[in-house]
Amino acid sequence: MSPDDELLSDRALAIGLLESAADAIVIVRADGTIAAANRMAERLFGFDRSELVGRPIEMLVPMPKRGEHVGLRSRYATSGRARLMGELSPVDALRKNGETVPVEISLSPVETEIGRLTIAIVRDVRRRRELEERLRFASTHDAMTGLFNRAHFDQIRPGLERESLPVGVILADIDGLKAVNDRAGHDHGDQLIRRCAIVLRAACGDAGIVARLGGDEFAVLMPRATAASVDATLARIREELAHHNDLTREVALSISLGTALADRSTGISHAMRLADRRMYEDKRRRGSGRPVRG
Repeated sequence: MSPDDELLSDRALAIGLLESAADAIVIVRADGTIAAANRMAERLFGFDRSELVGRPIEMLVPMPKRGEHVGLRSRYATSGRARLMGELSPVDALRKNGETVPVEISLSPVETEIGRLTIAIVRDVRRRRELEERLRFASTHDAMTGLFNRAHFDQIRPGLERESLPVGVILADIDGLKAVNDRAGHDHGDQLIRRCAIVLRAACGDAGIVARLGGDEFAVLMPRATAASVDATLARIREELAHHNDLTREVALSISLGTALADRSTGISHAMRLADRRMYEDKRRRGSGRPVRG
């Protein structure tokens, strides 16, 4: 094979590797202009490669970050070392249609007959971000109601005690859930749980952090609360519950409620015990009784 044939073969191999890559690849000259891009770059950014080649790489950077990117590119050219995927923080890239997409980038400098080039491998991490967000949500939220779960509730309590006292505590317990489960089935009981979550979320709004502690038990934490604000939220819950029952043709939802206010002398744990006792008193006073656990 002649030297020219070897050169052509090497170039064909390089082009084949470039085009078969699973990630977007953009090759950038020392002056910051794009020398080449593969088909995955076209797909990721929405540009035809003829629209990319010869243009500044900053065309793929969101406008507010372009000036900063020029400085980063200059400092990278000085360092001249490879940056592996994950070594650089994820960034947003700009698509032709104006949308931004989160990406991770690896950078590799290479000396060529036309000068130093930088090979940028750009990975679309949208699906991974979505999966991470779903996993993060699942770790802190109750699957049935979408409220915060017990683990998250327990995790945030120390921070509230440090920074947000006094903290209002409202405990809620669905009356007769076991009887509904036994008589009509767990699907009907689950529906009561979801309805309770809707009532609490609607009544508390941004005033409280609502969590399902488990089973038929719910809690609301109100940062920087006062006795008056806790009483007002309790009244809204009862009003929302009455409104909810007026609108539904299903079995009426009944909730027992208890409140307390945590301050520096008591803390949230003490307030929860007090709220729990008052919730039981509310249940007995209204004659709803405590459902027996199954």
